[in-house]
Amino acid sequence: MIYFSIVFLCMAGLFLALLEDRFRIWTTLGAVGGGYVLSLILAFLLRRLTDDPLLAQQLPCFAGAAVFFALSLFFFTNNILQKLFLALLSVCNFTFLSFFIPLLLGLMPFSTAGAFAGIFSAFTYLLFTLLLGLCLYRPIRHYSDRGASGFLVGMCFLVLILYFLSLGLFDFLFRTNIFAARLLAAVLLYGAMIFAFRSIYQAGRFRETASSAAARSSVFAMESEALTDLLTAIREAQSAQKAGEYALDTIAVLLADGVSEKIPAYISSVKQNSLHTPVLEKYHENPYLNAVIAVKAAFASQNSIAFECNAMMGEAPLKTTELCILINELLTKACRETANFEGERKVRFTAFPARDALTLEVVYSSVLPEAEKFTLRGKKSSDVMNWLFDDSPQAEGSLQGLENTEEIISRYSGKLTVSSAQNEIILQVCLHF
Repeated sequence: MIYFSIVFLCMAGLFLALLEDRFRIWTTLGAVGGGYVLSLILAFLLRRLTDDPLLAQQLPCFAGAAVFFALSLFFFTNNILQKLFLALLSVCNFTFLSFFIPLLLGLMPFSTAGAFAGIFSAFTYLLFTLLLGLCLYRPIRHYSDRGASGFLVGMCFLVLILYFLSLGLFDFLFRTNIFAARLLAAVLLYGAMIFAFRSIYQAGRFRETASSAAARSSVFAMESEALTDLLTAIREAQSAQKAGEYALDTIAVLLADGVSEKIPAYISSVKQNSLHTPVLEKYHENPYLNAVIAVKAAFASQNSIAFECNAMMGEAPLKTTELCILINELLTKACRETANFEGERKVRFTAFPARDALTLEVVYSSVLPEAEKFTLRGKKSSDVMNWLFDDSPQAEGSLQGLENTEEIISRYSGKLTVSSAQNEIILQVCLHF
């Protein structure tokens, strides 16, 4: 015999352990404790409403599961299907163990009547609930903040099938050894349910790990760009310092030689030369945009790249940060690919506004990689499937490094195009407002 005090205690334990509570622990424990007492009262009343032994067992169990399910709607944050699944699972556990424990007691080689049967039943019920809770703890907790899904609908149907199987409604499927066949089928369905939950949990963990690794790689790429810009600025500062030291040494030599009248002309020439230092030139009236362009111009200068800029933003309703990101990614891609070009190196950046639109264009010296012709020689079946269904590597590579640019463009119904001319690639961003 299974006591309802143990049944409802296990139900409360499943709901407390597997669901994410909304309030503080003492509030949740008080609510669940009140539900436990209410379930016992309902069980006491419902058992006296019918003389059918099956209904006398099932009605109180359903009432207790309904009480805990109703409490979970207010005191736990999981979606309704997860709560319904636990309620159905609690009823199914009671029905399965009501069938399994008498069979287990009957197999023992000694008399199991009296207190031993009650203690053994309670221990078995607690142990079974504990093992089941340990198997489902991480999967349900991992997806506690996820909405309703088709997977949970399938699991609810699976639990219902398991419930009806434990009641014996599918015994017509078994010809001989009906009780053994029912027990085996129920155990297999429990195993399938746990396997499905653990499998989807491991798949979620794998995707989470892969996403974390991709995020780290993205952060490292952004940090490397920042370090490249910092190194460029440091080199420019060092160059300016050396030029200043050389100018001071030259003035000292002129004074020592007694030709001080040449010093004003020399100072004037030094000032004139400093105006052509890329990092000190003015490319745009906005100081933030000017700083971004100046650093890229300095990088181009250090890599023997001719750099031209003609940028006019007009009254474009973009945030300065968005413009900085757009210009930085476009120029970074252009400068890095041009630095690897073996011919004449040039980068030309233009920005021109129009009515309710803004166009950014970068023309730089490089060539698009030739599309590799696909052949079946030496290929695996997975390579063929990737060729049929995945994006071409050329299309992916041409936009690599412009992920943030694509995201900003999508907000403004814009378009990013990549085209090529003779030894030149043209990146054009068109934004519409």
